[in-house]
Amino acid sequence: MHAQKTILLSNVRRIYIEKMADNLDQYLASAISRKMKGAVVVVLNRSEADAIMRGVNIGAQTTAEATVQLVDPSEKEVIWSGTGSDRKVLTLGIQHGGQDKIADRLVGELKKAMTH
Repeated sequence: MHAQKTILLSNVRRIYIEKMADNLDQYLASAISRKMKGAVVVVLNRSEADAIMRGVNIGAQTTAEATVQLVDPSEKEVIWSGTGSDRKVLTLGIQHGGQDKIADRLVGELKKAMTH
């Protein structure tokens, strides 16, 4: 019996992003490329990834929020989870370009978590 090797968030260098509602996966890929240039790359082949990014119940959420998880390639362990929103605190209104803002906030959270 082999023990599963735990993947540390700080060791993740290649992320595969699953298809998500409202093309959030494409916004996440763009935000990762922009904010984490050189540190993390998005791969198109799941078998080449250190971790898989997947949406959690995004299609059912109506509050303009998205929760994503970063899981190990066997999808047995959550390495990181974050929730992003496109709401502005002061207006509480859903803003134009919401998916881009959600992705930007999620990747900002991920980058912060990876450097601590």
